[in-house]
Amino acid sequence: MSACTDCNNTKLRKINALQVDEKCEAIVHETVCVQGTVTITPSVVSGESTSFCVGNPIIGRCAGELQSSCVFTVSQNICVQIPLTFSASASAVEDGLVCGEPDIGPCTGVGACTRTIGFFRNNPDITNELIANAGGSIILGVGSDGLSFTVTTANSNAVLTFMTPSPPAPEDPPLAQQYQNLYAQLLVANLNVINLQAQGAEICPFAITAINNANTFLANSPPGGTTGAPGFQEPLESFNSGEAQGCPVHCEDTNNE
Repeated sequence: MSACTDCNNTKLRKINALQVDEKCEAIVHETVCVQGTVTITPSVVSGESTSFCVGNPIIGRCAGELQSSCVFTVSQNICVQIPLTFSASASAVEDGLVCGEPDIGPCTGVGACTRTIGFFRNNPDITNELIANAGGSIILGVGSDGLSFTVTTANSNAVLTFMTPSPPAPEDPPLAQQYQNLYAQLLVANLNVINLQAQGAEICPFAITAINNANTFLANSPPGGTTGAPGFQEPLESFNSGEAQGCPVHCEDTNNE
């Protein structure tokens, strides 16, 4: 008989310790065409005039009809340089809200965030707690196929320090390091999913696809490995670092990462 009378509450407190209260902020954008009308106004300014005699004086009247003034048109091609600055401003107003169903207890699935390799490597108690909550093991791959590897609390640190045993990990570079990175990111992605589910958060489709693809790649890898591991590792890293579209953000507390 176990002497622990508060085990479940202790586990819950450890998992809840990963929760971070955050404001619900979003950035939106729209590409718009800004149009304006430019008007060019003519301006002709007369400078000081100077008169000159043309030929000798004429005895008698001027030839032609006398006028009070002489009017003529003169024109000049000019290039008008116009500096323009385009900008736009935006505003937002409330349209209303849609009510849900009230319930007892705190909100679930809020403040959910992901952690990277450093956090789980530096916090083995939390890591092993999550593995235990998953049933005591996490399979990287599918069963014993290909280069799949089963993670337990006894070997999780080896995976997180890029030292997954060989076999199944390839021995020779460059495949050795590529597979070590893939094992580590895939384990962390699974740990993040377990933690998010414990908080009541919905798992984003991006993460589900990335994990499934990585599992399939490992299960289908031949002995000694094959090329292509970085292409499956990078989406996992994007999810773990909070940069995947539609997925939780990265936890703000980075003291242990």
